[in-house]
Amino acid sequence: MSLHSRRIPAFFASCSLALLLAGCSQIKQTAAQPEPGLTLQIVHINDTHSQFDASPARLQAPAEQTFYTFIGGHPRLLTKARQLKDDAAAAGVPSLFLHGGDAFKGSAYFELFEHQINIDILNRMQLDAMALGNHEFDIGLPKLAEFAAGINFPLLAANVDRQSEPLLASVQNLKAYQLYRLQELKWQRIPSAEAAAGAPVIAVFGLALEDMRTMVPDTGALIFEAEVSAAQRTVDALQQAGVQHIVALTHLGNQRDLELAARVNGIDVIVGGHSHSLLGDFRHWYLGQQGPYAASISNPDGIGSTCVVQAGQFAQAIGQLTVQFDRSGQVSSCQGQNTILASRDFFPNAMRNPDERLSGAAQQGLLQYVATLQNTALVEEDAALRQVLNDVYLPAVLQAYGQQISSLEQTINHVRLPGTGGSDQHGSVLAGHIADAMHWWLNSAEVQQQLGAPVDLALIGAGNIRSNLEAGAVFEGHIRLEVLPFDAPLSVLTVTGQTIIELLQQTIAATLPAGAHAGKFPYSSQLRYLAQETPDFGVALKVEILQQGQWQPLQADKLYRLATTNYLANGNDGWQRLQQAQQLATDRRDLIMVQGKPVAFEVERVVVSTDSRGQQAFQPVYASSQNLPCAASGTDCKTAAQAFIDYLRAHPELWQQPRPATVTLQRLP
Repeated sequence: MSLHSRRIPAFFASCSLALLLAGCSQIKQTAAQPEPGLTLQIVHINDTHSQFDASPARLQAPAEQTFYTFIGGHPRLLTKARQLKDDAAAAGVPSLFLHGGDAFKGSAYFELFEHQINIDILNRMQLDAMALGNHEFDIGLPKLAEFAAGINFPLLAANVDRQSEPLLASVQNLKAYQLYRLQELKWQRIPSAEAAAGAPVIAVFGLALEDMRTMVPDTGALIFEAEVSAAQRTVDALQQAGVQHIVALTHLGNQRDLELAARVNGIDVIVGGHSHSLLGDFRHWYLGQQGPYAASISNPDGIGSTCVVQAGQFAQAIGQLTVQFDRSGQVSSCQGQNTILASRDFFPNAMRNPDERLSGAAQQGLLQYVATLQNTALVEEDAALRQVLNDVYLPAVLQAYGQQISSLEQTINHVRLPGTGGSDQHGSVLAGHIADAMHWWLNSAEVQQQLGAPVDLALIGAGNIRSNLEAGAVFEGHIRLEVLPFDAPLSVLTVTGQTIIELLQQTIAATLPAGAHAGKFPYSSQLRYLAQETPDFGVALKVEILQQGQWQPLQADKLYRLATTNYLANGNDGWQRLQQAQQLATDRRDLIMVQGKPVAFEVERVVVSTDSRGQQAFQPVYASSQNLPCAASGTDCKTAAQAFIDYLRAHPELWQQPRPATVTLQRLP
């Protein structure tokens, strides 16, 4: 890939959790600029997903050379955040350090230590607030309550009513918003605007996904309110109390953040998460160009503007935003950037062998080039935090990786949407292999004893896959703890070709707008499709299925046996078309492992429940009222991971030839 651009010159404490996102936009100063008021720096991260260690990365250098290194990780985040705050303080500017949600899930650390390691590590990061993300629900409400009570910063969600949920109703650290007053260049939490005693005050309120019940397995009796109405109500109340400076800390995705800014008056800045949007030009890191940092969006009153930012994923980058207010509280300037936090160690190939680390003139030349990149910083890890990870947590992680199952000379990359993250129009290579593994495993003799009929095709959503498969030795734990960490039983059900076509149309189209959440994007095995974007963000599809070794058009009126994960088969994350196909009846089987053997559980139908605010949740009804015993001893519900592990063992030659693409997405210019 050519490098096109290398440089980028509490008075609400009793309220129900109810709001959305907030942000700031790059508003350029004009000649008639009002008298300056407060200046604020916002340092921000999001979607860290328990990636406490650095991530492998590639850098494109001059002369089309590619070098390999590591970026991010919490020890580097801590170093850089501290430096940004210290530099701002030296210039007389106070800082807030905000997290846009989804600290949970995504690494071996989390699979072993769950919320407890996040309490420990995040409490050392000196955060001021965090949004409530969807993955904070992944291990259940009791542990979410423990997390919220254990962290030393507020967890915010103004559009969540928790009064009827006993596990969360009394958790004081779970709030709609937090007020801060400025005292000696530090923001101090206060319970009400009256407690400011004349000092400048800023409010940070949170917003969670209004459709959370379709994305997570258990939300209890929580009620998720509409994002826009809850946000406007919160802003109005804050302004009525005399608060002029308002930040929305959201976990909605960049597209919905932009829509929020266009529909709500009075939000100065939206600091977001959920869509993993690394705003800015990072093509030299093979991470694409996902939109400007920051976007300036006019409010519906035609007077105010909102600045919208987000900082990527996996603790790889940090956002830095400087906001200048005039004396009336209006934003007069809002600008900054995301910065990749890179190691000083670079390697000539993806194996990253320590003995081959660049040194001498080669290293110095590359480091000098990196120093010219305005959105990249060479950052040392915080030594104390690295020591905690190494001493307390890393030994158990290394032991949990288990047996080696394969070896790679090159990283097998995963991206959610084709054309992003340095990928071509076919997108994720890894997702196709995982879909192949699902199809192969479900058609194996042992599993067929449970199913009784062959599987025709497999589909998997991009969000089910949480990382690349990195070069080097591949261990079981890389698959079970990092690539496919969810308790994701495989499901098999019979659907019509028309259902498959409609499912593809809906899930692909939903990922196309800029900043959209792309976790629902479908990857396939034994089915290939060409999706051509239309001007209204729709898609024109050509779909074929492989049968008897020949590619044939998918027939709308024919029945096919489809494999996917039970999370998607239930209709979650935008795959509602599958739920609709099972609303009255289904022949679906969900596969788990019991005492090392595959066992199928019969699903009779998938029902929809709707709460008082109209939000839906999807629930399978199992035969004989039985549920999947995922927590029982000797039971393993990670059959997607098991399928991939078995597939890698059975196909040692897998990586010797490129996999023919089954997904093609053609975007409009």
